[in-house]
Amino acid sequence: MTSITLPQDVHTRPATLEDAQAICAMQVEHELAAMGISESTPADVLEQWKEEGTDLTRDTLVVTTLEGELVGFTGVAATQRGIMLDAHTGVRLAYKDQSIISYLLHFAEERARALLAAHVETPRLLYAWSFTPDFTHVLEQHSFTVEASDFRMRIVLDTPPPAPRSLEGITIRPFVPGQEERAVYDVIAEAFPDIDGEPYRPYEEWYENVFVKSSSFEPAMLSVAEADGQIVGTILCRIWPEAADGHIWQVAVRRAWR
Repeated sequence: MTSITLPQDVHTRPATLEDAQAICAMQVEHELAAMGISESTPADVLEQWKEEGTDLTRDTLVVTTLEGELVGFTGVAATQRGIMLDAHTGVRLAYKDQSIISYLLHFAEERARALLAAHVETPRLLYAWSFTPDFTHVLEQHSFTVEASDFRMRIVLDTPPPAPRSLEGITIRPFVPGQEERAVYDVIAEAFPDIDGEPYRPYEEWYENVFVKSSSFEPAMLSVAEADGQIVGTILCRIWPEAADGHIWQVAVRRAWR
């Protein structure tokens, strides 16, 4: 597969659903070391595989010790934007100075080329997400370039939040399932290209990712802002009750109402 040599005391194999816990633990280890906090869960790993339709047998690789401990992982999946490197790609901190990460990224590039050959309509791009400065540096060492930066923002809810301020002419209300999916999408599809200049994903893909594939979304977590009989804003949240956790997934407002 590659001329990069792995240490003699490790093996490789495709990932399985049972690896989600160990892959998450590796992610948590890096986030705690870099930021002192981590919100990653095994459900994140499984949900990404489900949402992106990752072929675990062909398009993922884990590295384990001879005793079976997982010390590295990568994967790729074809998306509307190109080939996405799995956001949980990485190696355990104790192995970060070895050749394992180079081996994994070379595997990812080879699988990306194979997927592009099989999906001629897919943009010729291998892209990645990085959540720590160290991994950004690793990606840059392997020919990735930084395209955009995001901020992860949080509120510690140790006291009740203040009551929301009402806005004249705007009604905030729950989303109506089965009637307003397209209207919510239209708001998001107008707003999100203002972030990166890229066309937003088709309605069918958005609907499937939100309402079919996502195990952490419930319609009760979707609210809309209505004005003059039309939806002009929306917010979608994801929740993980078992971890007493949740976050804002998408928030969008039509340009004329900002």
